[in-house]
Amino acid sequence: MNARLHPLARTLLALAVASTAALAHAGETAWIDWTTQTGSTVTGTLTLPSGIVKVKFSGPSLYFSLTAPGSSDYWVSGTPDAYAATGEPTGSDALAFVGGTGTQLYKVSFSKPVTNPVMAVMSLGRAGLPARYVFTQKPTLLSSGVGFYGGCTTCLKVSKKTLTGSEGHGVVQFTGSFSSISWQQPDHEYWHALTLGAPLAGN
Repeated sequence: MNARLHPLARTLLALAVASTAALAHAGETAWIDWTTQTGSTVTGTLTLPSGIVKVKFSGPSLYFSLTAPGSSDYWVSGTPDAYAATGEPTGSDALAFVGGTGTQLYKVSFSKPVTNPVMAVMSLGRAGLPARYVFTQKPTLLSSGVGFYGGCTTCLKVSKKTLTGSEGHGVVQFTGSFSSISWQQPDHEYWHALTLGAPLAGN
């Protein structure tokens, strides 16, 4: 940085650089814009460089969905950042559940295949009462940390195709090209939420 700059100018320049870096990081992942709920079905869109992908969630139960601008935003993070791998999901869009539905399937379908989709998770399980998402596809844990209701770096764990949370906040990824992601929620716990997105690169 130019040492001849006025101290205030140097501070403003540093803030601008930091802001630009943050925007670039956040822009690396596109998140689903959930728009319409009918019963336990929710539809939305995912805007990728290759075009708009129509998305539909369906499942045996849905505690609530956040689809309207200005809804409560639960996608906040602390230190360490739960969503460090992707940046916090944009907007307040989320699907919330209580689980306890055994082997019944929850499913998110894409109108065309999406490469390396990610799922952001908020408050899965709690201390002494873990909750699981048992996926049909194999997830990889990208980040786990502090979110809206707390959490920690080890509060989300992946074993084979099962994601287990004990107040877990973080991000998992599915490596490959997928037309759908599906999972079971065998454990009842009040409540947890998720949304999905995809990296801009490769899509």
